[in-house]
Amino acid sequence: MTLRLRRLWLALALLLLAIEFGASFLPMDRAMRPLLLIPAVLMVATVGTVFMEVGRGPAVVRLFAVAGLLWLTILLGLGSLDPLTRTDYPVQSTSPQ
Repeated sequence: MTLRLRRLWLALALLLLAIEFGASFLPMDRAMRPLLLIPAVLMVATVGTVFMEVGRGPAVVRLFAVAGLLWLTILLGLGSLDPLTRTDYPVQSTSPQ
């Protein structure tokens, strides 16, 4: 891979990181929260295909790379369960008499 193409992929990865970081500060409705997973999944795909160079290594390297991507996917899924399923329960306040 040429140096120019590698820099382009690095710029894409940094752009996705900036989008993820910036979106974490935006006030979002509950229905919009799954949209935060889109840059995260794109980042995983970019790292897995470009920077890990999975296709160039032997079968053992590909096996470990796929296992790492599998665990990363599991961790993203578990990490997103809490914010996506959290509900706010109103607390009834009692006035002192």
